[in-house]
Amino acid sequence: MTHFSRWTAALVLLVAAGAPHAWAAPAGTVTQDSAARTVTMADAQGALRIRLNYADRCFLDRVEVDGRETVAPDTGVASGILAGGQWSTTRSGVAAPKVRVTGSVVEVDGIAFGAGGVAVREEWRFTVKADGIDWRILRKYPSGAQIEDTMLPGWDFANMETWTGGVLDTGGVAWGHLLGEYSTYGAHANAVTFWKPGQRDALRITTAPAGDLHVASRFTRQPSGIFSYVQSAAPQEIVPKHGLRRYLGSGADLWASIAVQPASVQVDMKIEALDYAQTYGRGVLPGIDEAAVSQLLNTIGRYGVIDRGIVSGNGWVTGFVCLHEPFYGALAATVADPNYTAGLAKSLDSWRDHALQPDGRLKTRWVYENGMDNMVPGSYDPQSGYYDCGWGALVDSQPDYPINVSETFDLNGDLKWLRSHKESCERALDWMLARDLDHSGLMTMMTDSHTDRKSSDWIDIVFACGKNALVNVEMYHALILWAEREDILGDKAQAARYRAAASRLQKAFVRPVSQGGFWDQGKGCFVYWLEKDGSAHGDNLVTPVNFCAIAYGVCNADQRKTILDNIDSRMQREGLFHWPLCFTPFAPEDCMGMQPFPSYENGDIFLSWGELGVRAYADYKPAIAVHYVRAILDRYKKDGLAFQRYLRNSQDGAGEDILAGNSNTIAGLYRDIYGIRPQWNRLMLDPHLTPDLAGARLHYDLRGQRYDLQLDARKTTVTVDDAAVQSPGAFALRADRAQLTYYAGAADRPALRITRPPSQPIRLDITAWPTTGDGPRRWTETILGKGAPVRHVVSGLAPKKVYALSIGSGAPTMVTANARGDIAFGGAAKKTTAFALRPISSTRG
Repeated sequence: MTHFSRWTAALVLLVAAGAPHAWAAPAGTVTQDSAARTVTMADAQGALRIRLNYADRCFLDRVEVDGRETVAPDTGVASGILAGGQWSTTRSGVAAPKVRVTGSVVEVDGIAFGAGGVAVREEWRFTVKADGIDWRILRKYPSGAQIEDTMLPGWDFANMETWTGGVLDTGGVAWGHLLGEYSTYGAHANAVTFWKPGQRDALRITTAPAGDLHVASRFTRQPSGIFSYVQSAAPQEIVPKHGLRRYLGSGADLWASIAVQPASVQVDMKIEALDYAQTYGRGVLPGIDEAAVSQLLNTIGRYGVIDRGIVSGNGWVTGFVCLHEPFYGALAATVADPNYTAGLAKSLDSWRDHALQPDGRLKTRWVYENGMDNMVPGSYDPQSGYYDCGWGALVDSQPDYPINVSETFDLNGDLKWLRSHKESCERALDWMLARDLDHSGLMTMMTDSHTDRKSSDWIDIVFACGKNALVNVEMYHALILWAEREDILGDKAQAARYRAAASRLQKAFVRPVSQGGFWDQGKGCFVYWLEKDGSAHGDNLVTPVNFCAIAYGVCNADQRKTILDNIDSRMQREGLFHWPLCFTPFAPEDCMGMQPFPSYENGDIFLSWGELGVRAYADYKPAIAVHYVRAILDRYKKDGLAFQRYLRNSQDGAGEDILAGNSNTIAGLYRDIYGIRPQWNRLMLDPHLTPDLAGARLHYDLRGQRYDLQLDARKTTVTVDDAAVQSPGAFALRADRAQLTYYAGAADRPALRITRPPSQPIRLDITAWPTTGDGPRRWTETILGKGAPVRHVVSGLAPKKVYALSIGSGAPTMVTANARGDIAFGGAAKKTTAFALRPISSTRG
């Protein structure tokens, strides 16, 4: 039985059986041992089991997840404060509190402790449920005071091997692999899900502060080897103690002191034991190591989220954010976590509000504190963290900002949010367009000659100047994307202006160097830059330049073939596991002393450009793209990709500035091989599978809907809610409660809309639908449940043209498209009906 047939059969059974009975879930269990002064609580399945110990103390000394003990028995989970330089916790020296058990509720009263003259009283309440345990802590401060730190509560896990790390509701991850001895990472996270490879169990802790309280979390590798997770809550925002730092290489004093008032503080936690594979599994991926994909995306893929609203291609150890990176949207689409997407949107808001200057130029970087990098003196803002890089005016931030806004909008679909970036993205683009100094269509950088020894883009040790091909090709992509957003926002004039600029740029870009373009026919590649004197530099096959030219659709088919065949030949000769930044040396005078070749950005392997490499090969020779996806997964299993770069000669990892962008090749797997392309109002699929990947079954979440995808060699099937669509080639769909919309190819106009009774299951099987021209359209639809009127609208037809419409076995009827190219027709819903619409040569006026 095919996947589509199984889907139909399941719907038939659902309709025939009716709604399931609402069986009451069995409650969890509570067992009190008064003599030992313990209370053991467990959820209904016994997947989560905790023990409260209140014998001259008050803490959880056992937390079992799927039968595995996780906490340190002597310190477990407790409450506490740091005041006057001293810690006081409920782990010891606490007078016996009063404990009362009533059914599934455990109440603890009379918890008292204090330090540095600050007294604390607490009440705890546990409510045991079928699917977890709720824990409320009500803390009372009798008087106002200043406390240096707080545990509300603090979790001590037995050691660093207990969990790989914790996925945060910021979209990021507290990855234990990156925590050195007595180091700390923290974020303004309200929830964490701890997991460990090879273990089914995962532990989720979700904190909901009462009132206007603010929550912060920190994760520390203690000198003893214990892995601590400490939650803090305060009436005011909890801010970093050291600049904007979220990471300390030594110590745990991450957060600044907190002023408390004589009042109550309440936090409510939900503690759950989850099945990791069910929660984060990616589906069934033939030919691809699914477990490695899941692990990679939950570690290095999330590591770039430094905090809520601070998203980076670097990460939280060094704390850099580069605004001159076009990768953020593609990675967010791959992680497919609404928390990650929301954090990226908030991060872009910060770019707009703090990095964008009045003239439209963006500061290019963010970092924890002043003096950490080569900065333009006086450019660092200690409040916002943004600054200008002293290595040069890295103006690729100008196109990369609207690129990332455009692709984030495709994920959140939030028109109000997009509109809030309209004026700022226009300013950023217009600042760059004004750099078309000679009206050639190509933009010029802030320096004219390599002798200025200043860089101008991501490859920041190379003195690219004049007309920079990388910046210009990214500008082309930004103009195309933003023109589409202007259309969506209703500004047709701006859309036309940006498309015209993109067209001029594209025509100039692909010209030979002798004609002022970037194409070097002799070297078979695009050169990196053209200086004011007309000289060409960077003819050493710089991969970001050439991959972008292909991936963004700038170059022609012959140029693409020449470049990709050349790269493939060189890669096979060298046996590299991933593409290097360039294949032959830069001229010594063109870069910042990175000799001998290969060295750093002069020839080493940087993984951040992997998605664009996969995109370049995906519809040319997808087997090559898949080869490098697998190579990245193999390398991840060896070292976690926790490096800045890989050395060209040995292919060993190097560099302390670990890059979250190392996960971008897997973004290529999702975007370019599996073809998952979220759009602001639909999900688009455009797979480029190799035969061994056929039959993949993926789960994908987008804007609150879960899509189940089956990718086969000839057709793709998508199931979402109570609707399913099967179609060959590229297509998109949107499923609402009462309407299913099908889009042919990459078109943003609906091809077929079917309005049906609300929530009535439907299946649509497209057998023929032209994406160009006006050929016949054929499809079959199945609607389950009671028969009811169904309305169809076919769009994208030739206006006023006559078509023959066939429904089932009935005779064709002649119908005429309206002035918009639409045909609407109704009919009663039946179980399965075949439709055909074919053009007739005549038209009616």
